[in-house]
Formats: sequence, structure tokens, C-alpha cells
Amino acid sequence: MKYSISIFNLFSILFVISCAPDQESGFIIQGHINSLENGQAVLSKLDLDTNQKIDVDSSQIINGSFSFSGTIESPYLHSIFLNDSLGPIHLFLDNSKIKIVGNIDSLENVTISGSREDSLFHSISLDAIFEKETGMNLMLNKNDYTFSAFVAYYQFQVNQISLDTMKAIMRGFSSDVKQSEYFHQVSTLFKTLEATSKSKSAPDFTVPDVNGIDVSLSDFRGKTILLDFWASWCGPCRKVSPDLVKLHNQFKDRNFTIISLSVDDSRDRWLKAIEDDKLDWTHLSKLDGWGQVSKNYGVMAIPQNFLINPDGIILNKNLTIEKLTERLDQLLPKSPS
Repeated sequence: MKYSISIFNLFSILFVISCAPDQESGFIIQGHINSLENGQAVLSKLDLDTNQKIDVDSSQIINGSFSFSGTIESPYLHSIFLNDSLGPIHLFLDNSKIKIVGNIDSLENVTISGSREDSLFHSISLDAIFEKETGMNLMLNKNDYTFSAFVAYYQFQVNQISLDTMKAIMRGFSSDVKQSEYFHQVSTLFKTLEATSKSKSAPDFTVPDVNGIDVSLSDFRGKTILLDFWASWCGPCRKVSPDLVKLHNQFKDRNFTIISLSVDDSRDRWLKAIEDDKLDWTHLSKLDGWGQVSKNYGVMAIPQNFLINPDGIILNKNLTIEKLTERLDQLLPKSPS
């Protein structure tokens, strides 16, 4: 399954700008893009605690060239935007002298050199970050790279990895990686995943529905629930909507319902997606983006789902539609014919 994350969900780092960094301790980025008009380049990141995009530095573009310099406490993924509308160029930034060279008509194929961390980052596709086999290989065999802690942050969320295996992966990271912001985020995430694992009570919450009426998860005690995290802007979420409609129609008369919790921040887009996709069940959102409820469930990539029994106990997490259909058919008594 493909997952959707605001690409800036991949960018968080403790970042300190320095006017004249020592090349041994700081970074220098020198970029040149052929045929790029004069203007401005912006280096951005996202704070993983708030999921807010932050512009950390800007540089004039002169004759296709731009540069940034500074110091970061640990490697982290950043993005470079050019003249507002071009890019992003993704860069797993570390304290190195980095060169970026490319053409305006193929920014996705720029050449980035000089960074140990970025060389590993660019050796796989963004989609592969979510693939379990690729992720396990990186987390176990490249555990002296901060990029592998970054991979763990998403692998732990979306794949079926046992808590014991997660602990072993975390123990295996090098001492330098354990000092990174990504490892800190993984450690915090692990505690949340532990609290929302199979057989644990699903954290209760109260969130407004489409009519602005507060609805609590506990209001649905006595029913089997699929708690679905999604957003109108999430392509993979929208792609699975027809399958969710079929699932709902198949089991809605067997004491089952879906609660979709959106991480949207636009009411109009949220309501339009519900109508367009014909999602006829309970929809909740505080319209605050990645808010506290998603944090309480360890959800920072979507779609994700939790199957919850009538007593509010988590049965399964992130089951495919096929597995959900099979599981619900086992759990729910058929309606009398």
C-alpha cells in the first residue's frame, strides 16, 4: 500500500544558522540549475512535533546559482524550493560540503554529491521507505546512518513489526544516530505504539462531526469499529475509498461501523471529499491537521486504520481491505436471512 505524508513530514531537525561556518563542523550547499531564472531559493524543513513547515534560510539565485551555509546538530531531510513554484529538491542534509547540479526541466534528476547521508537517501525511492523488506534491510544493516532512523519513524507506523523487533532495531543504532532528532522521535513514537498495540484499550477522544457536534469514540461502545485516519488531500486514502464503501455496505448490518478521522485543515475540501467519495458513515475532524488525536495513536502517515472491538480494545492495525473483510467475517455474526 502507498502512504501519504506531507513531504515535509519527512523534514525535522535541530538547525542553527551560522554566517561563516567552519567547513569541518558545518555544511555548505552550492547549487547550480541550468536555465534557472534569477530569484530566490528557500531551504525548508518540518518540525515533526507540530508538522509545520519552517523556512530556515533563503538565498539569492544569480545566473542559476545559489548557496546555503550553516550548522545542524544531526542529519535531517530538507527541501529546497526555487522561485516559489519550482521544486522541491529533497536533500538529506548533514554537515558536509554539498553540490547540487541539474537542469530546470528535470529537477527530480539533479545530481547531489558530497553528503554521506544523502547518498543513502537517494539510493532508494520515496515509496521504498514504506516497503517492509527495504526498510528492515536499512534499519538492520545501515544502522550507523541517521537516515535509517528516519526510515524507522515511518516503518514502525505502517508495517506489522513486533514491539520486540522495534526494540532490537532501536538498540542496534549507533551512538551517533542515537543522538539524532530522528532517533528521539522514534523513541517517543515507540512509547505511543506500545500504548496503542494489539489488546490495548483504544485511547478515547472527542472530536466534532460534520455538523459541529462533539462525538466520542466511547459513544460507539458495543459496536465493532474501524477507526480510519485519512485526509481529502491524501491520494492513497482517496484511492481506497470505493473499497471502504463496499466494506461498510457489507458489514453495516452486522454491528459494525466506520469512524473516519480526518487530518484535514480545510472544512470545504473535507466535506467535498466525503460527498464525492460517497462515504456514508461517521466523519470527525478538528480541522487542525495532524492534531492530538493522531499523535495519541502514533499516526503521522496516512492512510492508517485500527480495528476496535465492542469493548474498545484494539484488535488489529493497518489491515488491508482483503484482511479486514476476512477478519470481520470471522468476528461478526451474520444477520438472519
